[in-house]
Amino acid sequence: MKYKKLLILITCLLFVTVAVFCFVSAFRVTGIELSAVTISASNENVSEKCQTELKKYEGKNLIFVSTNDIESNLKKLSGYIEVESVEKDYPNRLIVKIKEKKESFVIKNGNDYFALDTNFCVLSKKDNLKNNVDGKDNILLEVSVADYSTNLIVGETLRFFDSKTQSYLNEVSSLLYSNRSNISKVTISVKKDGAEYKTLTLTMKEGVCFKILKANEQTELKINKTLEFYQNLSNKGAGEYVTVLENNGNVTVKQ
Repeated sequence: MKYKKLLILITCLLFVTVAVFCFVSAFRVTGIELSAVTISASNENVSEKCQTELKKYEGKNLIFVSTNDIESNLKKLSGYIEVESVEKDYPNRLIVKIKEKKESFVIKNGNDYFALDTNFCVLSKKDNLKNNVDGKDNILLEVSVADYSTNLIVGETLRFFDSKTQSYLNEVSSLLYSNRSNISKVTISVKKDGAEYKTLTLTMKEGVCFKILKANEQTELKINKTLEFYQNLSNKGAGEYVTVLENNGNVTVKQ
């Protein structure tokens, strides 16, 4: 009787051991699929960085792998990495999709430059204005230190103290970036003498400047009219102009 109980115990232990082994083996990560949309000629190597990081999950049990941890660890690799999705494909695959962010603007904070994308996410600290893909200067974003948080952290979004300012800039950031070959600097003025005074000043590479008044109203229309006026200028090397929305609804640019 004594030996029979011992045999039953040993059999149970063997069964549990085999079951645990089968469980671990069945869900062991053996395949990782990385889909990466990268920017041609970029020197950030985001795909390679992600592949190296994801190798750490090979052989781990898929059930206990945290997709949130994977996303967090990938984002820590570079401010240029946008994680679109991390999914488990049972029984033993991980599917990860990432996209590389592109430099669009640069902001100077103290003695340092920080690259920003069109959503004003901080991508990296730099020592110049050069774009990391084509070497051309990014648009310099000039903002009063009283109007935004100077605590810039790679991977986080530049925070304006006035949410509406950030909102209207987000609306036109792609438009500004698409004219990077013409615009050298965008200056944002949120307040003047304590009153709301939202103004965008576009400094063009040839030297001429355009001050867009009440930039939070009909922003895209005003910028388009300003750029149209600029293209028709015979002398783009000097001068200062003001863009306003008239009472009749027309946008005019005048010196």
